[in-house]
Amino acid sequence: MKVSIPREIIEKIMRDYGVDEAAATKAHLNAQERAEESYDQFMDQAFGRTRRAKGQAAGSFDITVHTPRQIKEHLDKFVIGQEEYKRRVAIAAAYHFAMLRHLHLNPGQSKVRRFRKKNTITAGPSGSGKTYCVEVLGDLMEVPTLIVDATDYTEAGYVGKSADDMIRELIDLAPGTSRKEQAAFIARHGGIIFIDEIDKKAKDGRTIGHDISREGFQRAVLKLIERKLVPIDNPMSPASQIQEALDRQRGVEPDPMAGMISTEKILFILGGSFERPQDNLETIVKKRLAQRGQRVDEDGGFVIRGFTPDDPRLSEKDKYRNYFAEAGAEDYIRFGLIPELVGRSPIRTFVNLLSKNDLVRIMTDTEDSIVDQYLLEFSIFGVDLRFTPEAIDYVAETAENQKTGARALVSVWEGILTGFQFELPGSGFTRLDVTRNLCERPRDALMALLEKSPFVHFTEGFRREYGLELVLTDEAQAYVEEFARSAGIQVSEALDQLLQGATALNYMSLSSPFEVTREMLEDRRYFDRLFTEWHQRREMENQAGAKGE
Repeated sequence: MKVSIPREIIEKIMRDYGVDEAAATKAHLNAQERAEESYDQFMDQAFGRTRRAKGQAAGSFDITVHTPRQIKEHLDKFVIGQEEYKRRVAIAAAYHFAMLRHLHLNPGQSKVRRFRKKNTITAGPSGSGKTYCVEVLGDLMEVPTLIVDATDYTEAGYVGKSADDMIRELIDLAPGTSRKEQAAFIARHGGIIFIDEIDKKAKDGRTIGHDISREGFQRAVLKLIERKLVPIDNPMSPASQIQEALDRQRGVEPDPMAGMISTEKILFILGGSFERPQDNLETIVKKRLAQRGQRVDEDGGFVIRGFTPDDPRLSEKDKYRNYFAEAGAEDYIRFGLIPELVGRSPIRTFVNLLSKNDLVRIMTDTEDSIVDQYLLEFSIFGVDLRFTPEAIDYVAETAENQKTGARALVSVWEGILTGFQFELPGSGFTRLDVTRNLCERPRDALMALLEKSPFVHFTEGFRREYGLELVLTDEAQAYVEEFARSAGIQVSEALDQLLQGATALNYMSLSSPFEVTREMLEDRRYFDRLFTEWHQRREMENQAGAKGE
């Protein structure tokens, strides 16, 4: 595109500011762009809507509106269980963006101008799908979706980022060739911000006074939820401060509305585990129910105290009851959230702790599951991976015991498949059957598959790492196998445990090969004593040498 600038304008800039022609031309073009942005923003505010782009139909709205049921059905493909959470989130998103579309297409025709947003608070154990559900939701709605950790932010950036930075980060996710276009997209279509770990910003009951890092942050988030105008560019950034200084020098009166964006069209979802050593949310709910003279029975009903004898079976069943479902506004406030923030989040929902059955379904019944990813990864290198139901069951059991929800599945599978991921590509193997036995003893299974002894594998690895060759006698190898059987572990794990202290040989200047006997392995402190004796001899030799000098 060709741009024509009158010569007299460039010459005037050169005279007034003492700059060359290139600098004057660039500054003039930048000033024109800023003037156009200010004009557009003023017109947007004057008419209550964003100017349509070239080629865009009048009043068009680019985001597809889905019904709550359609959103829920999409979430079901990726998120197992958590029915109440998915329903509530679906309702919040469906009505939020449907309202934006209605107001955009019917400006000035509705009695509702400042609609009440369905901001949401979600409580429940980590790894239960709170964050993942929002990620899937954002993909479906095709709006910028930002997921942040509350612990990274403060009230006004005292230590860490400020709450306003969330809005600027959301703008970064929007489509557009310039920051102006990205901000315009948010201003027209809205977006979603999920603030995780909001419970870490709850005020501690033991704290006296105003806590900047906690209560202050909550109030900063409250302002964002309540339709705050936020600068598109960080006013504390060097670029913004330089521009402000230049404007003052030129006598340019700053427009307070220029470069601002309203948070009105952004849906906020707050999530957290609401766990802490003293008075976690579930404990607070239990105390509230008890204070009302009620106790929860195994069916979730209430039992009046004094009329029913204590039954240990009820307390055992009670361990699996999700008290987050009973949490009300007063419970969140007692936990440490400020009343205004709770009040501006009218939808309160929860997630359940994932069971072994849930974890099995996550691996087998969802789209884009971790099992599908491993199948694809191995197939890229020509290896056909096949999982048996017993293997899936074993991994689900192991992950459930780790108490970290679905994210434990990744760590468990990585621990099992890491060796195979390294050895099989390019080795000529075209198929791997993942069985329960392989999952229980993956390193031994890999050695058997490669027709390689775990003893050879260990000694070769030790030689590559430390430059020393270990030679285990037949009696030593027999002892390792006995130890593995008695401990119920892999031979590879037994070698790691029994020869853990052998790394000290690397520092003792010993010659290879080093023979390892059964007696050495039976004495768990053998290598520690060997190193201590060597170190003492070395010290004595150094002292004797110093005296000789």
